[in-house]
Amino acid sequence: MSKFLIPTIGTRGDVQPYIALALGLNHAGHEATIASHPCMRSLVESYGIHFAPMGPDIDIARETAIIRGHSPNWMIGFMRVMKFSFIMLEQCHPDLLKLCRQNDWVIVSHTAAGSIEADQLGMPAISVTLSPQAIPAPDPADSLIKRGLMRIAGAGMGMVMTRPLNQIRKRVGVQPMGPTGITSPKLNLIPISPEIYSPNPRWETRHQMTGYWFAPSPLEWTPPVDLQAFMDEGVPPVIVSLGAMSISGEDAQEAAEITIHAVQDAGARAIIQGWDEPIGKMTLPANIFHAGSIPHEWLLPRSAALMHHGGFGTTAAGFRAGIPQIVIPHIIDQFIWGQKVQELGVGPQPISRAQLKSEILTEAIRKVMEDEVIRMKANTLGQQIRSERGVERAIELITDVVDKG
Repeated sequence: MSKFLIPTIGTRGDVQPYIALALGLNHAGHEATIASHPCMRSLVESYGIHFAPMGPDIDIARETAIIRGHSPNWMIGFMRVMKFSFIMLEQCHPDLLKLCRQNDWVIVSHTAAGSIEADQLGMPAISVTLSPQAIPAPDPADSLIKRGLMRIAGAGMGMVMTRPLNQIRKRVGVQPMGPTGITSPKLNLIPISPEIYSPNPRWETRHQMTGYWFAPSPLEWTPPVDLQAFMDEGVPPVIVSLGAMSISGEDAQEAAEITIHAVQDAGARAIIQGWDEPIGKMTLPANIFHAGSIPHEWLLPRSAALMHHGGFGTTAAGFRAGIPQIVIPHIIDQFIWGQKVQELGVGPQPISRAQLKSEILTEAIRKVMEDEVIRMKANTLGQQIRSERGVERAIELITDVVDKG
């Protein structure tokens, strides 16, 4: 048995995949601990997983939503959020260093949490990457123009990720990152389905795609009575789940009003998650239900379609449920997953926040409700993804690395 520490910062979506992995490690006889912001304790412990707090007790989803809301455009908002995230990483460092000393292995999450501490202690590490597009795969046949563009992209990544992390490393007395960056030279796990993103044959063998990691519903969770009653009253609803993008402010108020009008005009039923502040000022029609956090595993298979911001985990859950998706991206990786939804034919073209109008959203809702080709493709993709064994494959790969030492 080995003791694994899985540190991650960010929103619920930055924690959820590691809950599934921790459950798999515990089932295999290991001991897994998830370390994150103190506000994540109840979520993690609801699955019977050991939790360790690190860093300040703040809700990063709320804080970053406020930062984005005060930014003039999405790029500036993204840069400000990244800067804030690196501040959080540095503030987590003392707690994380102590936790690493209590474990045998650290699993460096996609948030980079754990990478500095593992190197500082000479501790064995396994890493996780959620952006396969960022994994180097040089092709000798590439043109000089393409190579130049890749170098420019690499320089941009260095500005966004490498330089800030190296600045933190310098302040805590750790050498700059080596050529593998935050990824482990032993094993870098990619929890994505090959049905969604084909593995690149030019990747180094340490990069291993496993399939998605999905956690079941929390222990002893049951649907609220009023939610179950709404589900039983009519046809399956459209789920509106805009995550950290839907917290508060004038933008949230406008987006909530646009969405409610579009649902009405499309003749659909809907469950809206989030927007607590703006919806609290409104009287909802009978065909719309306002809900809090609901496990995707329970909710989405009972739904007609999913409208969301294009976050990694929510997109994956939509794929698995086999339902069409409408993506309204706000920041960089969300545009990537929104485009992937369209490319796979399981949803319409992504709608940027600037394009979000009632008539455009109404048309998108009608399309995902009525287009049989989209619905058939989504259903087929869901069957394929549900047949995969993402967590089990990850545990097999981890066990092999641990056995080799």
